Amino acid sequence: MPNAWWTPLRILLATAALVGTLGLATKTSCAVADGHRWFSTSPVPAGASYARLCASELPGEYATTGLAEGILPWSRDDGRWPVNAVPLPIGLVQYAAASVVHVVARPDLAERADEDAAQVEQARDVRREAVAYTGLAAIVSLLALLLSLVVLARAWMRSPTHDALRPWPVRGPLLAGLMPLAASPLVALLLGVGWDLVGVALVALGLAAWTAGRARTAGVVLGVAVLAAWWPIAVVVPLVATALLQHARAAGRLLVTGIATVVVAGAAAAVSTSGAAVGEGIQRWLYRDDGVGSIWSALRELGIDPSTQVVAAVTIGVCAFAASMTFVNAARSGDVTQTARYAFVLLAAMLLVSTTYAPGYALWLLPLAVLAHPVWRDLLWWQAAEVFLVVATWWHVGQSTLPVGDSADVVYVVAIATHVAATIWLAARMSLSAAADLRAYEERPQPAVTSASRS
Repeated sequence: MPNAWWTPLRILLATAALVGTLGLATKTSCAVADGHRWFSTSPVPAGASYARLCASELPGEYATTGLAEGILPWSRDDGRWPVNAVPLPIGLVQYAAASVVHVVARPDLAERADEDAAQVEQARDVRREAVAYTGLAAIVSLLALLLSLVVLARAWMRSPTHDALRPWPVRGPLLAGLMPLAASPLVALLLGVGWDLVGVALVALGLAAWTAGRARTAGVVLGVAVLAAWWPIAVVVPLVATALLQHARAAGRLLVTGIATVVVAGAAAAVSTSGAAVGEGIQRWLYRDDGVGSIWSALRELGIDPSTQVVAAVTIGVCAFAASMTFVNAARSGDVTQTARYAFVLLAAMLLVSTTYAPGYALWLLPLAVLAHPVWRDLLWWQAAEVFLVVATWWHVGQSTLPVGDSADVVYVVAIATHVAATIWLAARMSLSAAADLRAYEERPQPAVTSASRS
């Protein structure tokens, strides 16, 4: 007799917690000796960390941006620390996590501020705190994943009257539909690398609010998500477009509240941070010449180095074209349940031409891929390509796979090509699956019309 306590949602949460815990366990060796591998300088800064696949931007984020002294992100502090130009919501989360570490460790921040910044970075107690900060950030990220599963599962289980509002097709039971997200190898590999799962949780909350018929709440949450990480705009565009025909009022409420949230909170962020939380992030995205994992990185590795102006122009052009085509096609279909598929294709196109494809970006695509196409085999093939790219990128940055001389890093270039091919293949599989579902719906036998039903 089945155990009634083990509901599908609890199984999903237990699986995600187990996968996340295993992911953290694999990184315990990175935290030994006060996280020395995260701060090593051989053969390059953090080289040992990259070589051992325990790279993370979090320890350096704490030790080298002023968080160790309790300085707010975006603060120039008379040039003592480089500006930590992160989005306002993420910066607030960073500062809150650093404050928790300070409460536990009780460092003398005033004494620290009187020391040379380079000495603060290298201080043993600061590095111990950086390890604690990284662990806390990983726990927060895991909680964000669990929250995402909870709200998506509840949206999944809503009554059939909400089917038209659900931004993904329901194929099979809840457990089979969301298990690829809970048991994802990408989560185990990338947990504790950055704050990417915070944006994932905000998008999940927004989609769940929309499914529940709370368009204004969805607009506010998705607006905050756009401020926290620009990529949720790839979800908002197709969601509004698909809802225009049959749910115009709800789409309007979502769009108005979303734009208002972005404008008001974005203006507050720009004023309070002297523009650092807005402008510098956009500049880095368009004009970054040291990005990793992207098509442009592969071209540079092969000796082809287009100017930053050309890269920016191509990036803006492709993103604008992809967004406009997505909006037109999604609006023409009028099928809200295809939102996740449209969002995946749009976001994939934007990321494929971006100046960098950091390892954590795969987590942005993961929930959209799972919602749009919960087919284990296809998702595992795609994730295998993403894992290959993450490993190859870390080895490339750590100079573990660089050949002697000026030859290209073949492993790195092949990994980028594999990632591009796998992403395009998965988008094609989604489109074929959606087309098959539509044909099956149109070809299903219709009930006979009797005289009684006509009357």
